[in-house]
Amino acid sequence: MTVEGDGQNNMPEGLHSLAPLRSANPFRVIEPEGLPLRDRGDEDLMLMHGEGSEEAFEELVRRHQRGVLNYMYRMIQNRHVAEELTQEAFLALVKNAKRYEPTAKFTTYLYAIASNIVSKEWLRAKRRPRLFSLASFWRSKSNQDEEFDPLEHLGDARANIEENFERTEVSEAVNEALQELPDHQREAFVLLRFRNLSYEEISDITDTPVGTIKSRVVRAERALRPLLARFKEYL
Repeated sequence: MTVEGDGQNNMPEGLHSLAPLRSANPFRVIEPEGLPLRDRGDEDLMLMHGEGSEEAFEELVRRHQRGVLNYMYRMIQNRHVAEELTQEAFLALVKNAKRYEPTAKFTTYLYAIASNIVSKEWLRAKRRPRLFSLASFWRSKSNQDEEFDPLEHLGDARANIEENFERTEVSEAVNEALQELPDHQREAFVLLRFRNLSYEEISDITDTPVGTIKSRVVRAERALRPLLARFKEYL
């Protein structure tokens, strides 16, 4: 699935560059009929956004910003770059809003945009490999605040079994282990296990056969198992 990916009321923190969007691209505010925005499906919100609803866009950002940010971080392993790419993904929603058609789940559409952006960043990184030499620095300095939780896939009770030291240790181990995977194996694994997308959705997002996606996940799990063996009780 190929989607163009170029790029305050209750706007979530972390998308600061979207704020000027209001003056540069003013929307016609549409008063929602029937269900309140929080009860509407993602596809309805995107259609409303395409018709000019700024509030619908903000609700989509509220729902999906954290997930996209975590996906970007796991793909890039650099907090600063992940934040920039997350902004780029949501700006692409604005750019493509009027052309949007709900032919698939909104999450498939959104992560197709995100996947395209990540692929471009991988290509840029290969041309300037020293860009990611600071990855370990960013991992050690990353905030463990509520807005960015590298262990969000863990249930709250289990994630808080031991307080912050263990939480940080597991988080860093997971991200270091993911770095050992080839790019496309890591992406398939993260979309399946961390973002809870189906094999079919991942196939659409990455434009890759389902069988290939399943093979990538199996290989990723085999590679990760020994690397994370001592954290088995958490995962």
